[in-house]
Amino acid sequence: MRRFFTEPQNVDRETQTLIIYEDASHISKVLRMERGDKILIFDGSGYEYEAVLTDIAKDYSRCKIVAEIESKLEPRTKVTLYQGIPKSDKLGVIVQKAVELGVYRVVPVSMSRSVAKIRSDKKGIQKIERLNKISKEAAKQCGRGLVPEVLMPVSFSEVVSCSNDYDLCVMLYEEFGHDGKKNLKEILKQHMSAENIAVIIGPEGGISKEEADEFAGIDTGNAYTVGLGSRILRTETAGSTALSIIMYEKDEI
Repeated sequence: MRRFFTEPQNVDRETQTLIIYEDASHISKVLRMERGDKILIFDGSGYEYEAVLTDIAKDYSRCKIVAEIESKLEPRTKVTLYQGIPKSDKLGVIVQKAVELGVYRVVPVSMSRSVAKIRSDKKGIQKIERLNKISKEAAKQCGRGLVPEVLMPVSFSEVVSCSNDYDLCVMLYEEFGHDGKKNLKEILKQHMSAENIAVIIGPEGGISKEEADEFAGIDTGNAYTVGLGSRILRTETAGSTALSIIMYEKDEI
């Protein structure tokens, strides 16, 4: 069954109808679908709709909802990726791969070694909007029921202050964990019941000692500085690697 996306505001549960705008041209011109064809629609909220096409035009398609079901494709484990802002267009690739691997939310972090900046001006807002579009396209492509949100950037201190909001908060730091005693896999095995996990990744220059010391000062019992092994990974690789390990250990992949 073909699968399409619509915005949540286009779903009317009272009349059991919905409208598709974004994929309307693809439905009518490319796939040449007809009234009565059955399709599957998701709105990024974690629900999917089995529906029948009732009206097909070049700029919209109207459907009758047959069934509403909670998506079974979403991980139970909700991972928030706090990504140190990297240079150039790396953040777009990071968002795309994180969404494919099941991330719940991505938060860019302005860190002491971040060369690039995302400011809270018009240009910065446009960049975050573009990243959210990348997230939506990745969610559509890989069959997600939820479109992970990319938030406006926060400071590293803000990340530290909200660490207690999670069942488990891990920061990847190349100076720690290479002896195997603070490996991500081992920490996950000690916290198998954790369902809400934060992962902090530094930018290209890594995490500064001052930031590492600030994080190490968290005294909540749920925060760990960890390594991924003997090799140092690029910032655009580290997040995907951590997500893969988490999803594997939590039986989500």
